[in-house]
Amino acid sequence: MSLKLPSLSLLPLIDNVVAHNTIDSEHKMKVVIRLNENDELEIHNPIFPKLSPDKTNGTGLKNLENRFLIMMNKKIRVNDYGQTFVVILPLKQ
Repeated sequence: MSLKLPSLSLLPLIDNVVAHNTIDSEHKMKVVIRLNENDELEIHNPIFPKLSPDKTNGTGLKNLENRFLIMMNKKIRVNDYGQTFVVILPLKQ
């Protein structure tokens, strides 16, 4: 079985990890990308908020949401669990 997702779907998620988190020797970033039981791609990362957050306007996730609606007619899911941030991307056969 072959599963597909729109091109460059992971780039804005990895960019958000770097933009919104402190990453150093005390805050080691581990991004987990896995296929879940529903054949969706799950991207997990710990949350280490920056002391001085970057000025962003949320366009990365909004653009990704729009891309999935237009190209796949599916919605992504975004969950902030306080210590972990999770984005679930539906895939297409």
